[in-house]
Amino acid sequence: MQISCFDQLKIIFSYLFTTGIIITTLFCLGGYWQKGIIFELISHFKVQYFVISLILLCCLSITGKKRLFLVGIFCTIINLSPILPWYIHQNGISQETPNLRILVYNLYGGRNSQYSQVTRMIRQENPHIAIFLEPTNTWIQNLQTLSDILPNSINSVSQSTYGIVAIYSKFPLNNYSIKFFAPNRPTIITEFNINQKVINLIATHPTIPIKRSTFKKRNQILEELAKYIQQLNDPIIIAGDLNTTMWSPYYQKLEQETGLRNSRLGFGILPTWPAKKINNSKILHRILSSFFPIPIDHCLISSEIKVINVETKANLSLELGSDHLPLITDLFIRENTKSNL
Repeated sequence: MQISCFDQLKIIFSYLFTTGIIITTLFCLGGYWQKGIIFELISHFKVQYFVISLILLCCLSITGKKRLFLVGIFCTIINLSPILPWYIHQNGISQETPNLRILVYNLYGGRNSQYSQVTRMIRQENPHIAIFLEPTNTWIQNLQTLSDILPNSINSVSQSTYGIVAIYSKFPLNNYSIKFFAPNRPTIITEFNINQKVINLIATHPTIPIKRSTFKKRNQILEELAKYIQQLNDPIIIAGDLNTTMWSPYYQKLEQETGLRNSRLGFGILPTWPAKKINNSKILHRILSSFFPIPIDHCLISSEIKVINVETKANLSLELGSDHLPLITDLFIRENTKSNL
């Protein structure tokens, strides 16, 4: 029996679609292998793998090849599995009125001069604590205009020219120190009091892991940070641009060793980079910001701290001038925190 050209094309495309779905699944699973920079880099795009596999699955359904379609469904479910938990309601989410708002924002350093727009955004959001990454001396000067609402501040400008961190707070910041878990990458560690409880606050910005040297350095920072956190007794908040997503095995090791959890759990993926900076951005940046945004800015918290809400300000990305979106986390800390341990 002779097969028509149309049926031959259906067979060819059904195998092409199935092969594409299998490849996305291999990329999704390959990200769990932690012995190398390549595998770690591909771990960050779980959402994209799922979307691609879902589109290919829809195309595969049109061909009418049931067995291949079942294979496609199975692979697509695998691609969905690391994403779905981030949208499921978690035990650590509370409906109570928040008493702590933390804002994390990578300013994009000297390449962003939208000073008034950023300070206006901070006033509108009115955080109790604002953590800025990559501030320059000029940024520090402009951020001082927020002293009426955030009178307490610490920055690492004088300590390093790379990975600079700054904290602005409504609460007094006590017992602060600037530690270097890797050369030239400062981490600010401090304490503040809320509801008569001491909270450890850690603001950090590890290196971008695009080269083997910076990849190793970023992993060193995360490893040393985990060791330091294990020595602390009071509730902990880590916030900053960690230059990794939740699916990285190095990030997951940090969570496992410290017992911290990501505050966005239950609120969605909430990608923060790359954001749309300006209308005349390069074509490559526009493509990345539209189709390949990933969550690399985080707020990690102890289990006794409750999460009320987490959001980004995607609608302000063009106005604020950075390649990151601000991450805003509303938390609730009870007076009897330690009794809940």
